[in-house]
This record gives sequence, C-alpha cells and structure tokens, in this order.
Amino acid sequence: MEKFEARQFTARYNKIMLYTFLAVLLVSALLISIQAISEAKNKNTQLIEQFKTEAIAIDNLIVRVTVLLDLMQNNAEDFFLNPRTTASIYFNGLADVGTNEYGLDNIPAPYSVVDAGNLTGEGHLAALSPTIKNEIEMAFNLNSDFKSTLKSVPNAAWVYYTSKNRFINIYPWIPSTEFKFTDKLYKKEFYTLGIPAANPDKTIFWTSVYLDEAGKGVMVTAAKPVYNRDEFLGTVAIDFTLEELGNYVKAFRPELGELSIINAGGQLLAHTRLPLTETSVFKDAIPAGVNLDAVAPTCADLQLVQLNQGYQMVCIQLKNAPWKLLYIEKNQSFLSRIFSSIGTVFVVLLTSLGILLYFIKKITFREFIYPAASLVRHISKQGVGDKAPNRRVPAAWLPWFAKISETFQQNRNLINEIKQKNTELTDLNIALERYMPKFILLVSLDEGCGATNIGSYFASSLAKNSIDKKTVYMEYPANSHMSAAFGYDESERVHKHINGFDIWNDFDLGEVPEEAESSLLMTKILNQYANIVMHATVKGDIDHFIDVYLEPLFRYTKAIVVMVPNSDTAGEKTAAVVKSIQRHVRQDQTTLYTILNRVNENLELDVKVNFDIPYIADLSPVTSAAFSIPEPAAKAINEIVERIERVHQICIFIPTTINIDQPFDSSIYVNRTMVFLGEKFGGATSSQARGVWNSDDSGIVNEVVHLVVSYTTEDDLNRFANEVIEFIKLLKDELQQEAMALEINKKMILV
Repeated sequence: MEKFEARQFTARYNKIMLYTFLAVLLVSALLISIQAISEAKNKNTQLIEQFKTEAIAIDNLIVRVTVLLDLMQNNAEDFFLNPRTTASIYFNGLADVGTNEYGLDNIPAPYSVVDAGNLTGEGHLAALSPTIKNEIEMAFNLNSDFKSTLKSVPNAAWVYYTSKNRFINIYPWIPSTEFKFTDKLYKKEFYTLGIPAANPDKTIFWTSVYLDEAGKGVMVTAAKPVYNRDEFLGTVAIDFTLEELGNYVKAFRPELGELSIINAGGQLLAHTRLPLTETSVFKDAIPAGVNLDAVAPTCADLQLVQLNQGYQMVCIQLKNAPWKLLYIEKNQSFLSRIFSSIGTVFVVLLTSLGILLYFIKKITFREFIYPAASLVRHISKQGVGDKAPNRRVPAAWLPWFAKISETFQQNRNLINEIKQKNTELTDLNIALERYMPKFILLVSLDEGCGATNIGSYFASSLAKNSIDKKTVYMEYPANSHMSAAFGYDESERVHKHINGFDIWNDFDLGEVPEEAESSLLMTKILNQYANIVMHATVKGDIDHFIDVYLEPLFRYTKAIVVMVPNSDTAGEKTAAVVKSIQRHVRQDQTTLYTILNRVNENLELDVKVNFDIPYIADLSPVTSAAFSIPEPAAKAINEIVERIERVHQICIFIPTTINIDQPFDSSIYVNRTMVFLGEKFGGATSSQARGVWNSDDSGIVNEVVHLVVSYTTEDDLNRFANEVIEFIKLLKDELQQEAMALEINKKMILV
C-alpha cells in the first residue's frame, strides 16, 4: 500500500510539474507581450520628453533674440525722452560718400570698426532737419546694443536700424562701397512688416527665409518697430543664419527619425538631413508616401500622432517665434517588438525549465520536502519563543536552522531597541513632515460661536486654491452633530462635500492611551491629505485639555485660530487660551490668530482681536449643498490662507560692477528684475548690501550689491524656477559676470 501511495504521489507530482511548465510558458508569452507594449509606451514617453526638452532649448535660443530686440527698442524709444543737445563724435564723423549721400566710412577716434556700425543715408548733411539729426543720434546710441547682441546670439549675422527718414545703421561695420542705404530696403519684409498698417500692435515679427546678399548663407530676420511716442520711425532688426538651428535638429535622434523647424508659410528652417536653400519647403522633407493632410496636425497638443506607412509624428508650436518643431520617425511593428524582446532569453527560459523539471523529479523526500517542512516547524516555534525539537536533516540544511535561531534572537533584541527609540523616531518624522501639510487648527471655547462655519470656509478656500491636493475638514474630539449639521448619513466615515473638501468622521484608532490619540490621529490623516482644517472645542480645564489633546497637534500646524466667544466680554477666557497655547508653539513655525465671529447684532466686547467678522443677518447655515464664503468673512479667511502658503523666499543678487571690478549703474537691471519677479510671484522688493567674492582673475572683489526679493508659494516656486534661472543667465551675459548669485529659501546657488 505504501509503494502504491508513493507512485500515486510521484504521478500527481509529475502532472503538477507538467501543468506548471505549460502555465509558465503561457505566462511568459503574456509577460513578453506586456513587456513589448510597455517598452513601446516607455519609448514614446521618452520621445515626448526629449522632444519637449529640445523645444525648450530652441525656444531659449530664440528668446535671446526677442529679449535683445525688446532691449534695443526700449533704448531707442527712451533716447527721445532725453535727446542730445550737442552732436556726438559719431555724428561729427559723418561725411558725404556720393552724390546726395552720406555715411560713416571713416570711424572717428577713439572708436574702431568693432564699436560702430556704418550709418548711411540719402540727402545732404547740411540740409538734415533737427528731428532727423536727433534720430541719427539715436541710431548711433544703439551701437553698444548692436555689439552686445552680436556677442549674445551665436548665429547673428547683422544687427541694424532702418529709418523711414532714408538712412540705415548696420553692424558690423561695412564700407558704403559694399552696402549702403537704398529705397529697395523699404520693400524688404524686415521693414514692411513693421509699419503701422502691417503691425498695429507694435510686436516682434519674423521674416521669411531668404539668402543673404553679403554671402552669409540662408537666414531669417527678427525685427520690431520703433516709435517716438505715436510716430513710427523705423525698425530695429537682427539677421541670423539658420546654421545654429541646424545643429540643434541634427543632434536629435538622427538615427531614428527626422526633426524639422518650419515657419507659418511652410518654409523649412532646419532639418536633420536636408541642406537648406531659400526655396526649401517642408513638403520636401516628408517621407515618401506619408500623408500629413489626413491627420491635419495643429501642434496644439504635445502627443504622438500615428501616420500612414508606419510612421508617427509629434509637433509643437514654439512660444517665442511663429515656428513649429515637428519630428517624424518610423514605427517598429508589434511583431518586431515581440521577437526583439524574446531573443535568446526565451530559448534559455525553455531550456532552464526542462532541466529544472528533470532535477525536481530526482529530488527525494529526504533531500527537500522533509527538511523544508522541518524548517517551517522550526520557524513557527521560534516565532512564539518555543524551543524546536531536534530533527535529523541533511547537513546542508543545518546552517539555515542555526541562522533562523540567531536571526529570531537578534530580532527580539532589536524590538527592544526599537521600542526605546520609537519616541525619538516619531519626533524626527514629525519634524520632516511638518512642512508638508497646510494645517489650520481652530480652537473654540463655547458652542455656537460659528466655528463650524469658519472651519468650512477655510476648507473651501484651501480646496479651491489647490484643486490637485486633497483637503479635509474635521472636528476633534469627534462631534456627534457633524452629520446633522452637514446633512449626511451618520454611517459615512468620509463625506465628500460639493465644495471640493472631505468631511472626516473616521476616528477608529483602536485601543490607544489618551495621550497618544492625537499623534496617531495625525499620522493617519497625514497619509491621506495635504490640506487639513481641524476644529477643537476646549472642554473642562483649559491647560489640561490643551496639554493632552492639542499639544501633539501644534507640531503640525501652520496657523492656530482662536475663536473668541461672544460671551467673553472682558476677553479673560480668550487670553487664558492664548497664553496656554503660547507655552507650546514656536512663533517662527506657527502663527496664532484670534477671530471674533459676531453672531449677535448688538454684541459689545472689550476684546482686541486680529480679525473681526461683523454680524451677518441673512447667513445661511453650512450644509452638504454648495456654498460661497460671505464677503465679510472672505477677507479674513483668504488673508490667513495666503500667509500660510506664501512662505518661500527667492532672492536675486544684482552686482554694481562689470568686467570684474569696474563700477556700473545697474539700476535699470534692478528695475527689470523687480518687474520680472513681480510678474511671476506677485511682488518684489529691493535693498542694498555690501559683499565680497573671489575672482579667478582679480582675487577678492568688494562691491555693493542690490538684493531683489520675492515671497511666493511652493506651487509658484516650482512652476517658475526654470524661468528664473534663464533670466539670471541672461543678466549674467548682459552684465559680463563670471557668475551671479541666486538664493532660494536661504540656500545660495551660483549661476
């Protein structure tokens, strides 16, 4: 009978292993398919991210041009606010260069060709009106801007100002025998697209692709009109070649697909493989047989679009130029992805499974099953602290038994240490987590002071300000009237209010000591919510209630709001609560406010509070229906919420020297920085300080610096951090600095 049972056991075991082998084959095939699909999704996600990064890089190249154009336009128009009273050295250097023509073919000392462009025009110098002379002085004043622009934009070829008064100032300097002003310039797009009829909004515009007459290759022009108050004078323009754009696109996944930059007219500005001419169009770059008209790409959404012939495409509209960035690559078929994923792995898997089945059949009860069962029994006994009986097992298993015994003993020792360190770890965890939630604690002394309404207003405001983060309102210790007040079933542990926040009624903490209840409650709720509003009503002895129930909560709070009772005419109870709370909180971490919510029309109190909300006769009770915060209460609610959110500081250091140690009036850059931070973060202030820094070339440099500071929320800091870095890089180049300092939350960064 025993022999028969052994055969039966072996037959069933072999059948199980066969079914297991078939199941593994099926699962392997499924996993390989899932892996192939997952790899395809990951590759597409990587493509989208790489493409987005490439677009940002190209946009950053273009934004240099737009910023410099803005700067030149501003400098040109600001010149007319304080025109010259005497002729400049440049103007005195003008001379006739032909019949009824003048120019700056001989640059007067101390200037040289690297400092000035050649200003040429039609007319007699002696007959020029004062208005035109003043405009010529303005054009000469732009020479320094022209010079810095050519250095800042790597592919810039020409920078120039073209006047409606029949002259042009072009940089770098070129003799009038090679180029000078003619009426043909008024037919060029860099001028025609800037006149008031074509550009009433006075914005930056871009020309079509054209071939440079001076032989510098294919290029485009970015230009902006210049006005003297309401009078159009001309345009300031930057010509730059397309070589730099070509370098960007050629480096983007050249072995996989083709990247193109196209303008609104369909001209090709850059391409991975095609050489560019002034007649190159995007249609020439589309792979044979691919029909883009069928998908009508708008480039509005950054997503992959499937094309015919097995191609896919992604495109985006650049922010700083009317150009599109478009990438097309060949898609790998699903079967190809499957076979490429299988490779030798699948063959090795099948072979290994066959060998494994063979050896498993040879494994005897003595070598595996009995020792494994004994080990399980040994672990079970060790887990409850009992001593396991001695069993005869193969020698190879003995170290495992010994290791199990040793591990359980070490575990018991570690548990004792963990219990001793638990309080320290809890405090450390609180310190790390206290800056994560936005926690407002309302403390009331009496029923009927409107604390539930005010707490609901806070929750609604936080939910509205951060819709991507979960907000909760709760009352602690648990209040039985919550379901009746808000109109939901008592059995609901969490009620989702229509205003976007949860009402929390889940106080099932198990059997815990009274002094640990608050800490466990916060640990539980912090795992679920980023915005927390809690209302607690003080009951019994004030100090005892605050020490036991509220003190563990203070380590998490951003703001504590004490509700002043309408019955506290002398303010004694309020003062006692405030004094008791102040024993536990740090002013640099938690702000304490007092609010009087008048529920009686004829209330007269002699209490000084931070916020006094007047009596509202027609105030509706807060229920599960949607509600709006009443105007008298909204000011207090929004101000406190704004204060707890705006806790991050960003500071930009503006130097007062250039070229290491040469004094320089940087007030215009201070104003630009204040405007920039004000637009991003809602406001900025500036102050002066003195500092030193170590230059590689000149050693210690002592100078006055301007500190431009903004306070902002975490969301705005994350959203605009990259733009702040790019702005500082631009200032660094314009101010000719080795590095510039940025301070975020008291941490210094050198750019």
